[in-house]
Amino acid sequence: MRSDLRIADLRRREGTTTKLMNVRIPVALSDAIDRVTGALGAAKADVVIALLNEGLDRSVDILRGWHPKAVPLPPPKRVCTRPGCGRAYVARGLCASHYQAARRRRRP
Repeated sequence: MRSDLRIADLRRREGTTTKLMNVRIPVALSDAIDRVTGALGAAKADVVIALLNEGLDRSVDILRGWHPKAVPLPPPKRVCTRPGCGRAYVARGLCASHYQAARRRRRP
C-alpha cells in the first residue's frame, strides 16, 4: 500500500488516514521520530513507514551476497568395524576389546 513511501515524499504530501501501530520502542527513538514528524509536518505513522522503507532498502543492499555461517556437522558416529559390535572405536576402527584381541594375535 505505502511500500514506496520515502522521507522526501512526506514534505510535499497531504495528510492521510492512518491506523494505530502498537510497538514498543525506546523513548529516545520515539522522541527522534516526534522531532522528524514535527519538522516535516507529517503523520507519525507515515514517518515510521518511510523510515522503515528506507532502512529496508539499505539492508537489502548491505545483505546482498551475505550467507549465514555454516553450522558445523557433528563428527560421524565412530563405531567398531567388526560385524555386530556397536561400541565406539578406540584405534584402527576397533573398539577396546577388539583392538586388544587384534594386538594379542599379532604378538609372536
